[in-house]
Amino acid sequence: MISALAWLPRGAAKTTPEVTEPTAEDIEHVKDRADAEAGETSADVDSDGEAPVKPKSTRAKAKAAARAVGDLAGGMDELDMDNYDDDSDEDGAAARLFGSTAADRVFENNADDPELEGDEESDEEIEDFTIRDTDLLFLAARTEDDVSHMEVWVFEESDDPGEDGNMYVHHDLMLPAFPLCMAWMDCYPDPSMASQHGNFVAIGTFRPEIEIWNLDVLDAVAPAGMLGGLKSEQLEPEEGASAAGDSKKKKKKKKAPAKPVLKEGSHEDAVLGMCWNYNFRNVLASGSADCTVKVWDVAQQKCDRTLHHHDGKVQAVAWNPVEPQVLLSGGFDRTAQLVDMRTENGATVEVPLTADCECLVWDLKNPSCFVVSSEDGLVVCHDVRMLMDKSKKSKSTVYTLGAHDAATCAMSFNPVCHELLATASTDKTVKMWDCTGGKPSLLHTADLKIGALFAMGFCKDAPHLLAAGGSKGVVSVWDIMTKASVANRFDDSTQYPRSRVRQNKMSCLRMDYNIDGDSKKRENVWSDSPEDK
Repeated sequence: MISALAWLPRGAAKTTPEVTEPTAEDIEHVKDRADAEAGETSADVDSDGEAPVKPKSTRAKAKAAARAVGDLAGGMDELDMDNYDDDSDEDGAAARLFGSTAADRVFENNADDPELEGDEESDEEIEDFTIRDTDLLFLAARTEDDVSHMEVWVFEESDDPGEDGNMYVHHDLMLPAFPLCMAWMDCYPDPSMASQHGNFVAIGTFRPEIEIWNLDVLDAVAPAGMLGGLKSEQLEPEEGASAAGDSKKKKKKKKAPAKPVLKEGSHEDAVLGMCWNYNFRNVLASGSADCTVKVWDVAQQKCDRTLHHHDGKVQAVAWNPVEPQVLLSGGFDRTAQLVDMRTENGATVEVPLTADCECLVWDLKNPSCFVVSSEDGLVVCHDVRMLMDKSKKSKSTVYTLGAHDAATCAMSFNPVCHELLATASTDKTVKMWDCTGGKPSLLHTADLKIGALFAMGFCKDAPHLLAAGGSKGVVSVWDIMTKASVANRFDDSTQYPRSRVRQNKMSCLRMDYNIDGDSKKRENVWSDSPEDK
């Protein structure tokens, strides 16, 4: 399944990413994390008598990653490359005797070498590896067969309006646990490089830490930074356990490793939502299943502030695009909360919801309004100015929309057509809404054929493109302007040319990508008569 998506700004990635080999420290880091997870699970069961919150697959995946890295290191040890030039004369003679074949001949011209006939394929691979200025990149968090990883996708737009684009996975990163959310950022998790602009992604999982990965580095084993999580040193096992009771249980306690200790300021449970503050580049907000909202200093890798204003798990957070000190959050306590981070006590304004919060976004055309979706499928818009006035708080609702029959898991305002709102749901549909004048009207409904939808968003650099991912583990990119109902409404007021309206043309690419790294199922979802609703 695809659990999270995020577009990268065009030009943020390096033309040629760096290729690294795992160091001894990286290998130890992965192994230590696997051991720590095993210790955390055992300690939790022994001390509390309850099953751990984290799923068993988390520990298994971490150990699998450690084994993979260990196998790589072991293979390099067997090759003994450090002593490659120290072969004895007998070995050299044997190599010359058995290696004097046509394959070892030296040619003055490479064109005469039959072993170099496959260069065209190599050139194609190099071309795919190189990221061009015109390429659009997005991230997809995938879990398949209890293995989770984050994929970097490249989307190439076609120069011909009548042709579809092309997309493929450029590279991916193995993750230690099921990914729940992600946020792109350009801030280095290093105070000495905080003024420079990079290409990073923060990933929240079922674990309490937030991992920060450098997207310009391939084959990285360890993240570039970590917000919260486990301390490197662990507590010693408790001594003097009671001699009374079951001897079998006592024996189990004796073998149990110490319970891991979290870093100061760390979340204590899964990280469910995150939002990067692009006005203050070193600031990241996160919401967790531990019922807290935390504001992080990414450069220092430290928690700057912890908020306890929710009584349930915090599902989503969002910074205001115009007032970057204002933070919006929504949780399973059926409330949305507004916090002005400039206040010392972190006073909040509470907005009741009809069900658990699923997603929330700020209105790009009117940043004093925000839209929140809930588990019952409702989408509600509130005016902050009314909320701040107690006498008008009851009138803060701008509109209420019964968007879907199931949970509305994702929403996105178009970065150019600010009145255009896209909603996605576990009912397997994406809907386009015209919110002009605070009176939403449905423009289009489509089934992307990728199952229940969990993640979706517009591309800022190509606003006509919408990426979505769902339960079938398939990524879909849809050119929304191929639908006349959408294009006819917004063509006159935006930069979109009417030539983009290609009725009866295939307009949505769907691609799957398996764990082994092979692209498959590159399909056009819709035939000449799309099954739109």
